[in-house]
Amino acid sequence: MSKRKYKVIYEYAYKLINFRNTTLLQKYNIDYQKYISYMLIAYAFSFPISKAATNLFEVLALLLWIAEGNWREKLKLYTHNLLSLAILGLIGYSLISTLWHGNTTTTLNYIAKYRHLLIIFVFYSSFDSKYMRHIISAFVLAMFVSEIFSYGIFFELIHYKNILPSDPSPFMSHMTYSTVLAFAISVLIVQLFYEKNLRYKFFYIFFTISATINLFINGGRTGQVIYIILIIFILFSLVKNKLKALAGTATILFFTFFLAYNFSNNFHERANELQNDISNMVHKNDFTGSGSARVALNIIGLQTIKDNLLLGTGIDYKMDSIEQYAKKFNFDVALMKNFADYHSTFLTISAQLGIVGIILSLTLIIALFTFPIKNKEFNILSKIFAITFVLFSLTHNTLHTMNPMIFFALFAGYFNALQKNNYKDS
Repeated sequence: MSKRKYKVIYEYAYKLINFRNTTLLQKYNIDYQKYISYMLIAYAFSFPISKAATNLFEVLALLLWIAEGNWREKLKLYTHNLLSLAILGLIGYSLISTLWHGNTTTTLNYIAKYRHLLIIFVFYSSFDSKYMRHIISAFVLAMFVSEIFSYGIFFELIHYKNILPSDPSPFMSHMTYSTVLAFAISVLIVQLFYEKNLRYKFFYIFFTISATINLFINGGRTGQVIYIILIIFILFSLVKNKLKALAGTATILFFTFFLAYNFSNNFHERANELQNDISNMVHKNDFTGSGSARVALNIIGLQTIKDNLLLGTGIDYKMDSIEQYAKKFNFDVALMKNFADYHSTFLTISAQLGIVGIILSLTLIIALFTFPIKNKEFNILSKIFAITFVLFSLTHNTLHTMNPMIFFALFAGYFNALQKNNYKDS
């Protein structure tokens, strides 16, 4: 083929890739960045209260992102960003693994769920930093709406689907709701420290107290444990005098758990159940409880990784050999058969993809904890999110179910965009 023909093909391909510069789009002069930002704000508001609306705004943001073009510039941005590379590596290597593992259809259906992670790329290349605070505000407002529903169900003022007053998690599973609520409480506490407007301070105080009560009338122990760790981190990050931070942390946690244990039947029962699980596990080698079963799954998961270190088990792995591992460690086999994964994101990825999965898991964790955000308030918030997501991922396959994936995509994308724009607003 002649050089002239190569040149024509290259120019045509370039125009396709950069179609935002074509005459048609120039004519309408669409401000893609603005409308993408609006969609992402709506996406942040929808996440805690509506899966349908979240999906809608996710699709609209992605369509605008595609129409925006500028792919050469975008690809250059992504290839210089650790989180983007980790996500691309996860999706790409998962697809490649179909060459040597199992049922391709099953694998592709599993990988298709990773589409929710594309929002991370939209945030990084196409979100306008002047709307950064709108994302947090939209999320906090939606959590307030969710909390109103939760209290309405708890006091039997609202009847929503089949949700019981004993576990009033309105729009998510109680594990996810408690985790997201713990994160929201932490956001409110940090904003309370930095807020100068007295009216907003009162709102943050009221919402923090009501959200904390809401956390402990729900059944999600994961969020309650995360709450403890986040409170410790926040006070030691924001209070210069570490003795005061220690005293403040001890006081808050003591009164919170004292009141929760004595006035919340749900928390009282779940706390006793966890104590029994731990006692039975330590003294009777009994791993049949809810909490101890997760410990057993972790042990089995680590052994599976060790036995399949090079290539992993494959994404279509149905944990067929779990009975063999359960017998080896003398776990209750009947109980183990009920689990479809290891209830741990990083263990699951590592078992599925072998040594590459281990590297990708570590890369994700490193990326989340190393966003170089110059604004101290948002730097603390990014660390809070990283702690929340990593702890949540140790007890749940967060990159396989919708709400945990949206939580990750929304805030990983958000803080990733913050560090890209060197956000300094105070």
